[in-house]
Amino acid sequence: MTSSESSPQSRAGVRAALVLIVAGPVLILAGLVILLAGRAPGDVGMLPVPPASGPSAPAGLMEPAPPEEAAGSDAFPSTPRSRLSLTAPRPAALRIPAIGVDAPVVAVGVEEDGSMEVPYDVDTVGWYRPGPSPGGAGSAVLAAHVDLAGRGPGVFFYLSELAPGDVLTVGFDDGTEANFEVMARRTYDRESLPVDFVFATDGPPFLTLVTCGGAFDPSTRRYQSNVVVYAVPAPAPEPVGDRRA
Repeated sequence: MTSSESSPQSRAGVRAALVLIVAGPVLILAGLVILLAGRAPGDVGMLPVPPASGPSAPAGLMEPAPPEEAAGSDAFPSTPRSRLSLTAPRPAALRIPAIGVDAPVVAVGVEEDGSMEVPYDVDTVGWYRPGPSPGGAGSAVLAAHVDLAGRGPGVFFYLSELAPGDVLTVGFDDGTEANFEVMARRTYDRESLPVDFVFATDGPPFLTLVTCGGAFDPSTRRYQSNVVVYAVPAPAPEPVGDRRA
């Protein structure tokens, strides 16, 4: 998962650093870095349930490694092995009209180092399969890139634009759909991500969307924070316009 962006009309303010893609062999990485610093989102809304430690929480949510180090996927969280329902339908699509998202969802697991797998395709969302399916007890985690060097903005490029009241729809592999309403948005330093909460496997159902954000460190080619959006089950959404800048 990665995060970068820029948008003067961001509801939360300005604190990211966009990444200008530099033309030239081998320097494409330096291209996406100046958008993010332009708009770091603030915290808004109330968390769906009180954070609580769980027995199967990951060690942390980390930024993806640079392309040279992560050949095909991003190292995200050190993830938990949780109870997986083999009968629950799997998420297959995600629509978020407020930020123009209409993307496929694929199941992802855990890398050899214990971190969460993330689709290399910037237009695809990864569902953490060891955890619950959206609508199941606990936190269903969907993660995606904010951007990726050499590949441009990711499907969660505008995730930091979401705010309480926004509605998103998850489509499942059995043809059914479920709606969720955004309750809160948080920006966490990588070291302070509440992993027990993000990967909760008990309690009321909620959806957790995660990408990278905050300042971009050119020396490590990593973002320093994670943008996390929490949503809870909701009725069918009203039509809404695309607020992307």
